[in-house]
This record gives sequence, structure tokens and C-alpha cells, in this order.
Amino acid sequence: MPFLWLPIEDEPGPKSLRGFVERNVIALVSGLHEPVVDPPSPSWLGLDSSRPMVQQSGLWNQRHVDANYAPGFLDVLEMAVDRNADPRTIA
Repeated sequence: MPFLWLPIEDEPGPKSLRGFVERNVIALVSGLHEPVVDPPSPSWLGLDSSRPMVQQSGLWNQRHVDANYAPGFLDVLEMAVDRNADPRTIA
């Protein structure tokens, strides 16, 4: 799965933008929902985890894997990405 480093410069906390993005990205890519965005490979070590939520979600993280991402989250994420885009990479 590709990843993106996205700086969000606010204080951490449950009401912060960075917390909102973290919770919703985890909920979006969690394998506990259909359709699974990017399932783990058959050799992924998490499949041998003693934690069922790790095995089922395809993520090492257990927080937020059973949540649904918030309506409008993708719009917020797009704005954050656009705000931090390197102008040299925009076609």
C-alpha cells in the first residue's frame, strides 16, 4: 500500500485535525469493511497475530479499525493534500 506523509500542524487531541485524519484513514483502509481497499498479502505477519482485530483488519493498529469513516472526510483529506502538494509534482 502506498503511503503519504501529510504534515498537519495542530495540537494533538481528540478534536484535532490530525486526530480526525488518523481515525478516518484507519477506518477507510481497515479490512473489517467491504469492499476491502487493499488486503494484506498471504505472507503478512499480522495474519499470525494473536489479536483477531489485527488479523481481520489487515492493520497492526487496533484503534478505529471497526469505525466507519466520516462523511466528508475525503474532501477534508483532499484539501489537506492540496495544501501540502509540491508544485513540481502537479501535472
